[in-house]
Amino acid sequence: MKNVLTIIKKEFNRFFKDRRMVITVLLPGLLIYALYSLMGTAMSDLGKVDEDYKPTVCVVNLPEMLSEPFGAAFELTEGTAEECKTKVEEGALDTLVVFPENFTAELAEGRTPEVKVYYNSAKDNSYFAFSMVSGMLDAVNKTAFTVNSSQDKFDLANEKDMTAQITSMLVPMLMFALLSSACMAVAPESIAGEKERGTMATMLITPVNRVEIALGKIISLTCFAMLSGISSFLGVMFSLPKLMGGVITAETAALYSVGDWFMVLAVIISVVLVIISAFAVLSAYAKSVKEAGSIITPLMMVIILLGMVSMFFSSVPPLGLYAVPLLGSGLAMSSIMSFTITPAAIILSVLSNLVTAALLVVLLGFMFKSEKIMFKK
Repeated sequence: MKNVLTIIKKEFNRFFKDRRMVITVLLPGLLIYALYSLMGTAMSDLGKVDEDYKPTVCVVNLPEMLSEPFGAAFELTEGTAEECKTKVEEGALDTLVVFPENFTAELAEGRTPEVKVYYNSAKDNSYFAFSMVSGMLDAVNKTAFTVNSSQDKFDLANEKDMTAQITSMLVPMLMFALLSSACMAVAPESIAGEKERGTMATMLITPVNRVEIALGKIISLTCFAMLSGISSFLGVMFSLPKLMGGVITAETAALYSVGDWFMVLAVIISVVLVIISAFAVLSAYAKSVKEAGSIITPLMMVIILLGMVSMFFSSVPPLGLYAVPLLGSGLAMSSIMSFTITPAAIILSVLSNLVTAALLVVLLGFMFKSEKIMFKK
């Protein structure tokens, strides 16, 4: 154990004395917060128009029964259908509404006349005007009955349900992507980098057991990846209110208990152990940092895809899937965020990851003992 602690101390000294490495690990959280917040602000402004904006509408054959409401809601302009259609296409006019010449007579006879509404969906003001015209025409058309016209609350989903639906889809995918990136940033340099510089050879000729070297590497790399992962996770969670445009508020974090967050942390730690161990094995096999990066990248893409699998489950997954390394962790994160997690599911997901990580550490130890792998040119 003393030798393992020595290796960990050496790795910590190397890491924290390199300011660039520390910035690389901690900076993603700040960048994610800034990026997602800007994206949320931009998306919330998308499609919005000024509250006092009055759309410009060209109406052909406007019926007498609609002249008053149309005149009050819109800035009416004159012109032929073809002229106004060209203006809508160019963005100079919001909407063109063409009524049949015998619109009122057809309604009186019980027929269904067609009203043509032309708009430009690429223009926010045009789409806004189209929505207003459509709503006005629907109100005129629905004379026998109305739907949801009172002030009652018809959408029975509460804040907890909405939060669970959104976070259960986003968190697993984002966390797998962020943790993979964090491990990618530290694993190749720690092993393949030392092989490339020749310092690994010096370490291997010491009397320290090579399995202990592998264990010390994994533990220290896990700590570094966890720092980056937690930083990124905090960046995601703090930016979610802005990213989701108010659907999730800052107060929704209180919907999750301390136990929920500890379960998320346990899953994250177990996931990092598996990812960093797998990346370390590939890094030990590579001859250089560049080669390690090219080998690890395909595996990182697979891991990110595993984090997305939980998005395709509309019901609680079978318990056996939680025992699949990494896949079960994504499902467990989703279940925690949707308040459907069970003790057996969380235990299976964490335990399967720990067993997988232990096997990978043993494999890394055997690779360290192989002169052919560690000293290949």
